[in-house]
Amino acid sequence: MATAEEYMPGFGTFEDDGNIYSTAIGSLYLDEGNKIARLDFKNPPLVAFDEDVVFCEVTDVKPSMVVCRIQAMEGTSRGITGETMGTLHVSKISNRYVEDASEKFRITDIIRAEVIQSRPSIQLTTAKPHLGVIMARCNSCREPLDRKGNKLYCESCERTEYRKLAKDYRDVKPC
Repeated sequence: MATAEEYMPGFGTFEDDGNIYSTAIGSLYLDEGNKIARLDFKNPPLVAFDEDVVFCEVTDVKPSMVVCRIQAMEGTSRGITGETMGTLHVSKISNRYVEDASEKFRITDIIRAEVIQSRPSIQLTTAKPHLGVIMARCNSCREPLDRKGNKLYCESCERTEYRKLAKDYRDVKPC
């Protein structure tokens, strides 16, 4: 496409041994003003950017953070490409003080979160009312939990659990 002496690699390109190569099929665009070589796509890969709202599965919970695998982006039925792991720091869970992230999330919860940083790693927040857990299962029997006010209740084993719930818990409409 170009050489690293002339241009910096941009979206859809990378540099190797002084040459800039394409990562996909697309039209080459050489930005003369900024000296960036990038690709323009008719149907670009779906990548998470700042302020995107994503659906994630919780894969790990530590006292100070939650690790999630991004499954989809709100408003599209296309699969996400690129980086699919995101982290949610305990200070970004709620507008209220949260001491331990395990008070609000459990492994396998499905959550809606907003991307607050996409580079170099994906950082998420659930501090807004429409963000949080949209589907959870009982820690004992793994049955889906029903919402009872601000709590979750398991009909099978009569347990009550707590999460940071989205306003539309178990009422999310697919794209």
